Amino acid sequence: MLENVPASATLVASLLVGYLLGSIPFAHLAARLKGVDIFETGSTRAGTANLFWNVGRRIALLVFLADVAKGSLAIFISGLMDINSSWMLIAGAGAILGHWKSIFTNFKGGDGMATLIGISLTMSPVLAFVSGIVGLIAVIIFWKFAFRSAFGLTVSFLIMLFLSQYYQLDREIISVLSILGGLVLAYNVLRHSRHIGIAGSNNINIIDVDVQIEEGDTSDVKDRGSD
Repeated sequence: MLENVPASATLVASLLVGYLLGSIPFAHLAARLKGVDIFETGSTRAGTANLFWNVGRRIALLVFLADVAKGSLAIFISGLMDINSSWMLIAGAGAILGHWKSIFTNFKGGDGMATLIGISLTMSPVLAFVSGIVGLIAVIIFWKFAFRSAFGLTVSFLIMLFLSQYYQLDREIISVLSILGGLVLAYNVLRHSRHIGIAGSNNINIIDVDVQIEEGDTSDVKDRGSD
């Protein structure tokens, strides 16, 4: 990896390109078309789940695909810049950072999971697809678990790491990608914990907060304490 380090200017350029791509606020724009401020609704996060439960299922699916495409396109463009192997993930990291803190929405955003999916599918399609299916099954099984998305992400990357080591596939890429996945996981858990903590401090049943949000009963949570 260290023997093929691209020029610093190229890496910085790929990071900036990734950030600008990640900053495109598809969830925010889609919600605005429906007359909804996504940052004042439900979980207050600009992501697929919040759109799904509080704006519309079809539009949530379209935004999910667009957010996946952001991660994929960031990796693709970094390849056009003659960056190869794990160094492409610099652009991927930029895309996730842009999704978290978009320059177009006063540095507000979503969790970055859909963008991470796009990065993973582009960097290692077979391993990402197989592990993603397992992660999705885990999410479905633990559907009422407040941190089900984080749990599913954890399962996916554990499976991906195991398969890459066992079959000697994309080991370097998966190792670096797992670090990126760990950062997304930590960011998601911290944000979710903060949201539930706010709800709990306002005497809302902490276990039921996520269910209330997803079923569209968001007024109490939003009015009594949101991000």
